[in-house]
Amino acid sequence: MKQKEIIKYLIFASLGVLIVYFIQKNFTFDEFLQNIKLAKIQYVILSVSMGVIAVFIRALRWQLLLEPMGYKTKLGNAYHATMSGYLVNLGIPRSGEVSRCAMLSKTDKVPLNVLVGTVLSERILDLVMLALVIFGAVLLQFDLLYGYIYENVIVKIKDNSLLLIIVSVIGVLGLLFVLNAKRFFKADSGLGKVFLGFFDGIKSIFTLKKPILFIAYTFGIWICYWLMTYTILLAFDFTEHLGVAGGLSTLVFSTLGVIIPAPAGGATIYSIYLGLNQIYSIPIAQAKAIGIVMFSSNIIMIILAGTISYVIMAKRTKA
Repeated sequence: MKQKEIIKYLIFASLGVLIVYFIQKNFTFDEFLQNIKLAKIQYVILSVSMGVIAVFIRALRWQLLLEPMGYKTKLGNAYHATMSGYLVNLGIPRSGEVSRCAMLSKTDKVPLNVLVGTVLSERILDLVMLALVIFGAVLLQFDLLYGYIYENVIVKIKDNSLLLIIVSVIGVLGLLFVLNAKRFFKADSGLGKVFLGFFDGIKSIFTLKKPILFIAYTFGIWICYWLMTYTILLAFDFTEHLGVAGGLSTLVFSTLGVIIPAPAGGATIYSIYLGLNQIYSIPIAQAKAIGIVMFSSNIIMIILAGTISYVIMAKRTKA
């Protein structure tokens, strides 16, 4: 094994230790064992499987974003790069997005700036989908959720209305700038090529060759996310009555926790059990059990599948 390869594996091992450290800060392993004994294990396994399928669909969607620019990537590389990125995110929040782009850039010879641009498009789209999920959850359970959303989202938006206006204006101006980037940069200059490639990645969502399939993949990803939460609710006797709408609401709670840039998704457990307790009056101990099992089963999936993907990509990039 080459010295450079050894160094990379040592860095990866250190990252694994860091991940375990952050997980232990959120809850003890004994807590996880106690709570997993209460769950119907078949539903937990189904939840984990939905997580893997969501990553696979995300890889398929990433390929569609790259097609309009003439870049054809291997599905296996797109999947392993994406799964590896989730693993890196556990230790260093948001760094996995750049990491997966760097990996795919090496294996499939796609410019890094283009890949980063497409990932930014994905994240903007994810925010749109989250808004739709919140709207759907409120629509299905208006009496239960409106007060919660009003106090925790609408009031905060009102309190920061000026900031929201500024961000919205910057966003619109930024989009117009991206769509007209060729007017501001010379394509034959080195810096111009870098920026134009990045902006092409962002606006790839507007030049899709298969828009209907792209939309189907996008909804497929979020259906998998919903099934991940719904099946965990079915795994416990004290939450199986919450039904489909309850699964959608719990998806909102967990997603809001993921958005907070805490190492190893540390805010997720708190966000889940707080929402279940406040909205559905699930006792704190039981609500926390849901949060721990949902969070830890997802973490275990990412560590196992992510490690396999990381090792595969390390070999393919000949690091």
